[in-house]
Amino acid sequence: MEKMVRKKKVVYEDSDILIEIAPRDIELPDIVYDAIRNKGKPVFFQELVKEFSGIAGEDRVRKAVNHLLALKKIVEFPDGSLGTPDMKWEPTTIKRRRRRRTPRLMDVDVEGTLYKVTT
Repeated sequence: MEKMVRKKKVVYEDSDILIEIAPRDIELPDIVYDAIRNKGKPVFFQELVKEFSGIAGEDRVRKAVNHLLALKKIVEFPDGSLGTPDMKWEPTTIKRRRRRRTPRLMDVDVEGTLYKVTT
């Protein structure tokens, strides 16, 4: 399994603290996908929210997950857990989600963002 390394946007770093720019909406689905894939097993949405706390809010993570579902890069298993299509899912007694998530693509306007893209 090939691990993708995200290039961090470091603003300030010293021996005590590291300050990075949070990912933009257009970057978040790839980061969420990498997090799910690197776990190696299906994860629940709340686990993702906990992992991304301080980086992205619950609504942004939800939009990224729905975007990935629309692209069919991830799937939602019957117990509500999320994983890649090639992940092995084993039934559990836990059912965390009553209704299915609605796959929808994110509407991201790169030209209209507050950030200037420099290369």
